[in-house]
This record gives sequence, C-alpha cells and structure tokens, in this order.
Amino acid sequence: MAKKPEKKTAQPDPGPVFLYGLDPKGKPRGARFPQLRDDIIKAAMDLGCRFVIDATPAFAGLGVKLPMGRIYSSGKAFVPAVRRDLYEKLVEAGRDISKGSVVDNAPNGADHDESGSKPATASAAAQLVLPRSWDAIGAGHLVIALDNPSDGYWPAVVLSREEDVLTMKWRDYPKQPSFIRHVNDVALMNPGLTN
Repeated sequence: MAKKPEKKTAQPDPGPVFLYGLDPKGKPRGARFPQLRDDIIKAAMDLGCRFVIDATPAFAGLGVKLPMGRIYSSGKAFVPAVRRDLYEKLVEAGRDISKGSVVDNAPNGADHDESGSKPATASAAAQLVLPRSWDAIGAGHLVIALDNPSDGYWPAVVLSREEDVLTMKWRDYPKQPSFIRHVNDVALMNPGLTN
C-alpha cells in the first residue's frame, strides 16, 4: 500500500513590503510593493533603504500612503520622493516594530550623522538583522551559507523560509541567482550581539 503524501503547510504570505529612506541628497523616499521578492530586497540594499515586512496595523496604515514602487527589468528600482512629515512618521512607527520585521540598510542604522544634517550614503554591504537562533531565521535575516567546499562560506540574505528550507541571495553578489539551503546548513553571525 502506498503512503499518502503529506500536505505541505504553506508559509503565510508576509503581505506588502514597505521601503523608506533618504537619498544621497537627503530627500525622503518611500514606496510600497504588493509582496516580498528578492529584487525588492536587492533594491533596498542598493538604495540604503529600510524595508518593513509583516508590518503592524499602525505601520501599515502609514505605509499605504506611500506610492507604489517599481522594479525595472534592468533590476533598478523606482522609489519616489515622499513628504518629509510622512517619512518622519514612518521612522517613528518603525521603532515600534519588532526587530525581525524592519531591516535597516542605512549605515549604522541611522539616516543622518551625529549632527543630524548629513544624509547617509547607500551601501550594498547593508547591515541586516541577525537572528538569535536557527528557529528565528526568517525573511530579511543575514546568515552565513556555504557556496561550495572550495569557495567556503559567505554572507547571505534570507528571502523566504518554508518550514526548514531557506531561499537566499548572496549579500555581496546581488546579481547572482537566488539559491536554496536547509536551515541546518547555515551559520549564524554573532547572534549574541543583537538586541
């Protein structure tokens, strides 16, 4: 007698994704996207934007005021300018969201230097959220994954998780295609240093 195949429990859709940050001239920019995709994460990393997944109802209420963003076939993102007061409300609301839902790509987690006047520059070497345990790994987290035995381990951004299978993209090589690894095949980066 053949064994019935087990039904896979689908991972819940995190819903819309919100990007916001300052451009190199200090102008606030923001956009919303209908769902999380790897090219949106790459765009956030390239632009130095924060992006929010699994937003709280309070943040989502502000996030729907953002214009829809676009990702072109070239991989470039369109993140339009937004009003400064909306941007400041998003920054404030982002402080109330759990660390795993807001991925901060602004250098040192800030959009300004100590004087508060100079905008941060975008960096592909973004500072992403570090999970505390293998069970806590989810979309937007930064882990270390094995490329191949001769090349060793490299930083990777988790795009999605279905049970114990992670879909990831190399942090330092965003043009490379996404890849899949089991959660037990990745290493954590200094998990004890996160808040």
